[in-house]
Amino acid sequence: MTTPSPAPVLHGGARRLPVRWLNVEAAPMTVSRYLVLPGEAVTLHAHTGKAEYWLIVAGAGVARVGGVDLAVGPGDVVATPPPVPHALHNTGTEPLVFVNFVQPTGDGPISTTELIRSPGP
Repeated sequence: MTTPSPAPVLHGGARRLPVRWLNVEAAPMTVSRYLVLPGEAVTLHAHTGKAEYWLIVAGAGVARVGGVDLAVGPGDVVATPPPVPHALHNTGTEPLVFVNFVQPTGDGPISTTELIRSPGP
């Protein structure tokens, strides 16, 4: 049995989990699944050229979109339009899992700007 390689960590504390597209030739958006451990956060960042939609699957936290904080839990969807800053903090005691749907907006190149650096080396 092989040990899976460590998941990439994005925006401070979002660990990318695998997804599998079934019977799809070309999708108009990308889909990723992430895990954020208790006490960790997806750091504040903003995008151009794409909107993101976070579907909370498990856990509890606080999403920040612009200057608004939203308590989130399973079944909640958070929309993050460009170029609005957004972040997500796991405030619970269990891992927070969310599915990230990314849809290009067609309004120029896609870019990401980190607004708060994540702790680390």
